[in-house]
Amino acid sequence: MRKTVLILVLAMAALLGCKTSDEQQSAEGTAPRSEFALGPRYAYMPEKFFLLIRKGQQIGAIHFTKIRLGADGNGESSYESYFQADGSMSFQRADVVKQVGEIEIKPLRGNHVFAWQPGQNKLRVGKWWFGCMSPNLVNMSEHFSEDDTGFEFAPTSAETVEGIDALDKRLRWYRYDSEASITVTPSGLPK
Repeated sequence: MRKTVLILVLAMAALLGCKTSDEQQSAEGTAPRSEFALGPRYAYMPEKFFLLIRKGQQIGAIHFTKIRLGADGNGESSYESYFQADGSMSFQRADVVKQVGEIEIKPLRGNHVFAWQPGQNKLRVGKWWFGCMSPNLVNMSEHFSEDDTGFEFAPTSAETVEGIDALDKRLRWYRYDSEASITVTPSGLPK
């Protein structure tokens, strides 16, 4: 438990301390980044573009439809997710599960190892859920695990679920890796 809380606090501190040149201060706070950053433990997502998630023969897709970041790294976002469990890898079938939700990251409450997030920080994709450290920073392990739980992630340039081709051989799949990270812009990515 202490290790989990410490990692959460360190991740938030790292998030607050890293700003890229394309981030601009606004009256509401910080503009969201325009690229995907995957790893070492989290997927940082831009607004509108889909991130695919797979485990075995099941696949999900998420994208943030709106992101509002505060200057302190807190804020709100809205998302849509899609889940396909039949092994077809198609989001066009009638049995696809669609969910919409909100993420609201508030200042932590409590002290040190007894701190907790009072906001809604769980992103749901079908039967899976992933913890969020900021409005668009998603854990690459199920829940708030600190271990590889078998999920793979592929950033795409798709902005609509109809545009996703989960069988495209050009997709690059990434797993939770405590030692690696990559940053990619949506332009040029397969859908």
